[in-house]
Amino acid sequence: MADQATPDLLALTPRLRYRAVGDEGVVVHLDRGRVTVVNELGLHIIRLLQQPMSRESLVTAIVTEFEVGAAEAEADLARFLDELAAEQLLAPPAS
Repeated sequence: MADQATPDLLALTPRLRYRAVGDEGVVVHLDRGRVTVVNELGLHIIRLLQQPMSRESLVTAIVTEFEVGAAEAEADLARFLDELAAEQLLAPPAS
């Protein structure tokens, strides 16, 4: 069971490379040979996740950068994290 004082940190697989192209980004999963194009929000999240971050910190960063409400930021983040997980771009949780 996770300790309540220590938030679960999200991180990207180290086998990911990305490049900004205008306001979008191109993400490459080196092991799968898959390329994914992400929008401006996705690129921002990819950049933030270069260092492990809590979900709460990510939501705060999205609210600040995009001037949206916390509920909208949380919903957008949840959808994008689901997409990253489906593409196996999230690192496994630390034990």
